[in-house]
Amino acid sequence: MVSYTHVDGRLPQQEGSGPLRLPSEPPGPPGDSALERALRHGRLGHALALLGVLLCAPSLVIGWHLDDHMHRYMLSDLPGASELLEAYESPFGIANGEPASVAWQVEQGYAPWWTDGELLVSLWRPLSELTHRLDALLFFDQPWLMHLHSLLWFGALLWVTTRLYRAVFGATTIAGLAAVLYALDHTHGFAVGWVANRNAIIAAFFAVGALRQFHQTSNHLSQPRAVATLALLAAALLSGEGSVAIIGYMVSHVVFLQDDTLRRRILRLLPPVALVVVWRVVYQLLGRGAEGSGLYLDPIREPLRFAAAAVERAPVLLLGELGLPPAEAYVFLPYQSQHYMLALVATLAFALLCWPLLRADATARFWAGGMLLSLLPACATHPNNRLLFFAGLGAMGLLSQLWHGYVGGAQWLPASGVLRRLGYGLTAVIAGFHLLISPLLLPVMACSVAVTAPLEVAVRELIDTPGIEQRDLIVIDSPDYYAAKLVRPLAATSGRGAPRRLRVLSTGAVALGVARTGESEVTVEYRGGALQGATDWLYSHPQTPMAVGERRQLEGMTLELLEVTADGRPQRVRFRFDSPLDAERLHWVRWRDDRFEPFEWSDVGDRFEQPPARVPLGIAF
Repeated sequence: MVSYTHVDGRLPQQEGSGPLRLPSEPPGPPGDSALERALRHGRLGHALALLGVLLCAPSLVIGWHLDDHMHRYMLSDLPGASELLEAYESPFGIANGEPASVAWQVEQGYAPWWTDGELLVSLWRPLSELTHRLDALLFFDQPWLMHLHSLLWFGALLWVTTRLYRAVFGATTIAGLAAVLYALDHTHGFAVGWVANRNAIIAAFFAVGALRQFHQTSNHLSQPRAVATLALLAAALLSGEGSVAIIGYMVSHVVFLQDDTLRRRILRLLPPVALVVVWRVVYQLLGRGAEGSGLYLDPIREPLRFAAAAVERAPVLLLGELGLPPAEAYVFLPYQSQHYMLALVATLAFALLCWPLLRADATARFWAGGMLLSLLPACATHPNNRLLFFAGLGAMGLLSQLWHGYVGGAQWLPASGVLRRLGYGLTAVIAGFHLLISPLLLPVMACSVAVTAPLEVAVRELIDTPGIEQRDLIVIDSPDYYAAKLVRPLAATSGRGAPRRLRVLSTGAVALGVARTGESEVTVEYRGGALQGATDWLYSHPQTPMAVGERRQLEGMTLELLEVTADGRPQRVRFRFDSPLDAERLHWVRWRDDRFEPFEWSDVGDRFEQPPARVPLGIAF
């Protein structure tokens, strides 16, 4: 394959005093293959944008899921929507940190009874929010058009990413292969197919554009490009907090690619860093961020907790980028220790694989440094492949360089024949996965959010209960709090009635011992303690323990903690209602298999064992 011309990994400086420009398309040597010509073709970016959109096009038919329903409701003029939006502060949050507002959410059933009284999870993404407002205004009842909107942003991201690789590598097959690998990366699928996660695509689009402009000023300052860099970076930050990851690539660029004095390098980096600082100050002044949640960590508000989480989460995320298992399996499957050890081994193996290349090539060091630094913002929440838009930039650039080096017999290859064969084999496995398996996984992942559809079907059955508008819905257990959280939004957007009150006693895969200990009293024993899963800590932090005797008062119900686990999680809780448990106005349900089943109490002393409630997975369009 055709190589690229680098001196210590840097693009050759062009004559004149202007900024670097993209090299023209080289004609290629005699015998140049059609594949090589395609990888260098000037319209490769357009072709990859179309390919990415087509691969993810099955998501057009999957409808709305999870937060999509919340967004539709909050951005509508339906009754109660504006109050919920005020409590969230934006569609991208769950609580604004105000105790009265948090209490209102618990009272309405939007948050569970164990919610931290000052919970703050409020994310400021006004540009992304604008796109959802347009959705709600233009095609409120047309989910496929909302999905198409997301697909168009994804296509734009793939186009600008191709332009970035060509800016760094030149119009070479290395740039083309890196762009192909990024376009086929299955880790993008979930965010593309989940309308509510469009912010990740928009933020990446603007951030990658900012990095490209930043690179174009690497040897010669250009005021228009410098302004464009800051404008695109500002747009990225206003689209999603994760876009701060692009600063990692800018830092890496200054360190490894810019051939200048330390002072001038710092001066070039200063404007984007200053912009991020200003953005964060405004973010803080607006009261945005995260505090009190075990699922979201704010590195500014909780630096020590964030540092500890980064050590745990970064290798898991990198493993998800390199191949399988996906990063989210670390949270949702019961093999965390094995998963983490595999992630550490994969991280070490990839580092050893890249080491000869990193020693020889500054561009490889740029991609590696940016990739590692970009993982840090992704560690602010639980590991998930949908957080890897930025890490994938560096990973695919490195992988393309590795492949070209081994195929072309680069000078940096290990001298040992054994190590060379091992390196070639490992590179072929990773590249083969991303070229052959990823394109098959990408459409699957783009539709994967639809596997939660059976849970939503179960919620719709609840709101179809005759006379539910005049009754209190008491949910003994639910596989996830979303099942309760979606009751009111789904009722409103489908024109149905919602229960008068909504109370949920337990969520997650926790076995329960449930007993009627009084005429109006039920005691729930959580086997092994409540809040066992990572997602259960969304509304409270595990390091904020609860205490025996603690009481919480809601309309029609008072609860008291009778026992807690050693780490302060509820073990046994007594719930007292203001009317008998078998009163007509109380509608009791419990989870059975894949739906909520009505339940009726008998005499005082009645008790039963409730197996762990698990989320059913399936497809229902």
